[in-house]
Amino acid sequence: MVITLVGKDATEKVLRSGLSLFGRKFKVQHYLSFGPDTQCSRCLAFGHYRTKCTGTIHCAICIQEHRAHLHSCGRSQCPTRNKACLHTTIKCNNCNELHIATSKEYTTYINAQQAATERRRKAA
Repeated sequence: MVITLVGKDATEKVLRSGLSLFGRKFKVQHYLSFGPDTQCSRCLAFGHYRTKCTGTIHCAICIQEHRAHLHSCGRSQCPTRNKACLHTTIKCNNCNELHIATSKEYTTYINAQQAATERRRKAA
């Protein structure tokens, strides 16, 4: 069931304490709209948000198990942080190809975009 609340105070109160309707108490959560083109910022897979992710954290740059903002080269003399450097082997978590997982120009992303467009077209 989707109920729209107006006002920040009312929304926060209902999210905190739940909602009582017809003598029953209901758990309330934010409505998240996502589709096949939604990319998780935690595991980098498509089709869900970070808040609903059950996967392993992966770096968008090197595929290792850390967030991209914590990415470092690994070489003690290299000062580069949070981005790829000349020493980094770039790899995608979704297709294992040599590009970052958040690239907009690779097959998995393009297929997800096409699936989302088709889904929206059918819904209209």
